Amino acid sequence: MKYIESFREGEQIRGVYLCKSRNTAATKAGKPYDNLILQDKTGTIDGKVWDPGSGGIEEYDKMDYVDIVGDVTSFNGALQLNIKRLRRASEGEYDPKDYFPMSEKNIDEMYAELLKLSDSVKEPHLHKLLEIFFWDDAAFAKEFKSHSAAKSVHHGFIGGLLEHTLTVTKICDFYTTLYPILNRDLLITAAICHDIGKLKELSSFPENDYTDEGQMRRLMKEKKR
Repeated sequence: MKYIESFREGEQIRGVYLCKSRNTAATKAGKPYDNLILQDKTGTIDGKVWDPGSGGIEEYDKMDYVDIVGDVTSFNGALQLNIKRLRRASEGEYDPKDYFPMSEKNIDEMYAELLKLSDSVKEPHLHKLLEIFFWDDAAFAKEFKSHSAAKSVHHGFIGGLLEHTLTVTKICDFYTTLYPILNRDLLITAAICHDIGKLKELSSFPENDYTDEGQMRRLMKEKKR
């Protein structure tokens, strides 16, 4: 596939992209058309389907992977895609890793390092707490490794939550070597667990947006200010 960041005006594009959003509008003459935002891991581009009722445009919705043919044009100084043909892509025609920003670090290696730090916790109750989530719960581990740490502020990519958590935990581990008075077991456990609520606050990819629970948490925080 050709990544969006390399699109140039005048090119014809053929490939599968994520339809991040879709809405219907109307021209000044009252003719309906579709506004799309297409996404891959390098960025987004506005798309237009000027004749949504034509035979070349099949049924689709936002958050679908769509196989498109279109021409790259320019409008008000920004590139956009004039889509001629579109269909919903089938599984196996795309790799989700091509459509979302992802940690540049090896996710399995980061998780193994986090497990090693968790296993260094000696206090039995804290060790058991970490064991229940990070060692014994395969579904939790899978979600934790693929989740983002934020919608956009920091680490908003696949593996972002793991990368952020590992960094914080390693910093805390370093501090315990400088200040032996610190309760290392408690500090390491707190660092590893400090952001697990993000699994509830943010939806997984492709949405990576605030859930209802996440929106409520934001409203409660703003109310306290």
